[in-house]
Amino acid sequence: MLERPPLAAAVFFELVDAVLASEKVGRRPLVADGPQQRIVTVQPDDRVMQILAGPGSGKTEMLVWRILYELLVIGSPAETLLVTTFTRKAATELEVRLVERCDLLLEEATTRGLNIADPHVHDVRLGTLHALCDALMREFDTSYMTAGTRLVDEHETTVRMARELRFKLGRARAQTTDPLNLACNTPAVSALFQPPWESGNWPSTEIQRVELLRAVLAQHTETWIPRCAARNDRNGIEYSSGAATGITEAFKALHRRWVSYLDDNAIMDFTTIQQRFLERQHTVVPELRHVFVDEFQDTNPVQFAIHVGWLAGPSTRLTVVGDDDQSVYRFRGSDIACFQGLEAECQRSGLSFRQEKLEENHRSTATIVEFSESFRRGSVLAALSMPKSIRPASQANVGSPVRLLTGPWSSLARVSAAELAAIRGSEDAALMPDAAVLMFSTSEKSPRNAMSPGLEMRTALEAAGMRAFNARNKTAGGAGSPVHDLLALISYLIDPVTRTVVPGSTRAVEVFATGDASRRPFAISAEPQFGSPAHAGFQKRFRKAKGGSLATPATDRAGILNFVDEVRARLVQASSAPVDRRRLTVAAFVARLLSFDYFRNCGYTPQLFRQALFTSLLEANVAPTRRTMSSLDDPMRPTVNAKGKIEWPKQYWDLLRVMGTMLEATMLDDAEVDAFSENAIAMLTFHQAKGLEFDHVYVASTGRAINPANVLRTQLFSGVPVSYSVTNGQVDTRDAEVLRLSAADREREVYVALTRARRALTVLHDPTHPRNDVSQLNPAVAAIFDQIPAEQHPLDATVTVKNFLLR
Repeated sequence: MLERPPLAAAVFFELVDAVLASEKVGRRPLVADGPQQRIVTVQPDDRVMQILAGPGSGKTEMLVWRILYELLVIGSPAETLLVTTFTRKAATELEVRLVERCDLLLEEATTRGLNIADPHVHDVRLGTLHALCDALMREFDTSYMTAGTRLVDEHETTVRMARELRFKLGRARAQTTDPLNLACNTPAVSALFQPPWESGNWPSTEIQRVELLRAVLAQHTETWIPRCAARNDRNGIEYSSGAATGITEAFKALHRRWVSYLDDNAIMDFTTIQQRFLERQHTVVPELRHVFVDEFQDTNPVQFAIHVGWLAGPSTRLTVVGDDDQSVYRFRGSDIACFQGLEAECQRSGLSFRQEKLEENHRSTATIVEFSESFRRGSVLAALSMPKSIRPASQANVGSPVRLLTGPWSSLARVSAAELAAIRGSEDAALMPDAAVLMFSTSEKSPRNAMSPGLEMRTALEAAGMRAFNARNKTAGGAGSPVHDLLALISYLIDPVTRTVVPGSTRAVEVFATGDASRRPFAISAEPQFGSPAHAGFQKRFRKAKGGSLATPATDRAGILNFVDEVRARLVQASSAPVDRRRLTVAAFVARLLSFDYFRNCGYTPQLFRQALFTSLLEANVAPTRRTMSSLDDPMRPTVNAKGKIEWPKQYWDLLRVMGTMLEATMLDDAEVDAFSENAIAMLTFHQAKGLEFDHVYVASTGRAINPANVLRTQLFSGVPVSYSVTNGQVDTRDAEVLRLSAADREREVYVALTRARRALTVLHDPTHPRNDVSQLNPAVAAIFDQIPAEQHPLDATVTVKNFLLR
């Protein structure tokens, strides 16, 4: 590898300060010998450096300059640097920042007459860990590349798992001792993964079994294997529940079956590729000199093993950055113990370790910083956090008070909307402040005869003349969406619902091939060997919408239904032709549907991206590998049997079964479309708000009940026995440490929400709301406002206001 002549450290920092002070950046120069300059400097004896960075402390900026120090001062080739981030969006933002800062530094050097060689920052290996594992294995693992292995996303993983649940992952379905049945039917297991909003018998549907299996395999692969497999320790569930004897072996068997399926189809999911890469990491280590890890606090045990594994190279350096108070992804398998235990791991391995802190908040007003720190000091985080003291920047404004608004949720929504409308009254979009409403859940799925808090808030914002952007409210598969309607039309093609009088009925009833068993003989299509009626609901809603019926659909969809009738008739007619002229494939059929004005006249809206979402789901369902698209390209070949029934090949029934049950159960998150969020009020969950910031922030649902399930999973899959019980599908424990860690997880979510605000922060609380997370105020927040007198809100007499002022 070609080495570049190094740049003197003193000259490098002169250039950095000039760039930071320029109009294009507008930041303060680094303090000589201060924490920022120490963080940027790659010292000769650095092996592991941990940057403990509080909210708004500029960690991304420091990470970028440390990367450039390694390139320009140390002189390492760009391709020997690897940078991992938690999300694709964060990777893109970091890459853009890296290129921009490098270009500005080179420009500044040129104006000073310095001739610095281009460090080729585009060659730095930068991305999410999953994507980097895939890219590195394609580059350095011949067998991986020869097999044509590809990485599949979460949607495709779910679809494939649902399709193979009976055939590849479960054996002898009637035998309760089969590993799949043991995992799904053991309450001590299922309750650990059961969503808190589900009660009673879960998993009760096929897609719920898939969700459980995915979660079990992820926790087993990411936690049990790196922490317990070498010693073959039993999963802690076995110690804690006599009814779960043998569960460790069951999980191992399920893991073997799933990995075998992945290998047979030359694919890898996000979980398995990490384990596979860890096994092959030794082939890559010699190629790298410095690994940088952003958001290290959200690392899970297998990722921790990978990052520590880089240090097998005798001169490879590791830099990690994060904040243990902002670790909010335990529900996805992360464990804050990885971040907090890095120093101890280095001591065990005899590796030099350096920790630096970024404790100055450059984002928020002094009042918001003090409120957030008062919350942290008054909660369990004070005892569990790594030592640090977050303070406002020296030039920070005092700002407006942090407020607590208390009243009925409907009034709080209207007041918040009215305030935001007044704040955003400027017609100049460039001057319009941004704002967000942050909640534990922004779901718009409402209980009967009520509106969910998320839907009620969005309705109030729109009534006040503003757009609200709630892209993650699981409505992409709802009625009227292309995802819903395209599945409805495929359902209508293969298994049309008709009405007819059957023996034993006095009036016409609905019949279809996967419907009621007594009525299936009267359907147009022949009954499949395996099927599910879930798809029919989509079809019936589509055909009956806008006052239509099965026989007489509304005019805006009658034409497209007639087209499907014609396609079905022609396919059947072609089955008896002497020459096979059937050339219509599933992919072509969907493409023809999308050419109708019903789908085409959507413009640049979320509808357009939901169409793309459907086609990606379709491909996930029928395309087995990157090497062949035959399942999409094969022409549809229905035939007519002796009874005059249309018989469809199994793959089409599988499509309806899997996609019908999946959409019926999940409704799907919307595709991320940043353009639609511009100048809109963002409605985000606490987790989605991570890494973002807004001028005005309204925070609701801070007091959700402490749920020990996530911490229990971490402990049990780490081989730690913890006593717990199961009541109505939910876990409970008296273990003091688990409860303390669970409380800390809740407080971290709230802390993340509070620290998103730049100029104004408001907490919303409805003590009478039927939902626990809305009705309960976080105890640490309540304590801050406890002695502050309440005043009536000027816009609504049912709402009171308390103002927290900087002491």
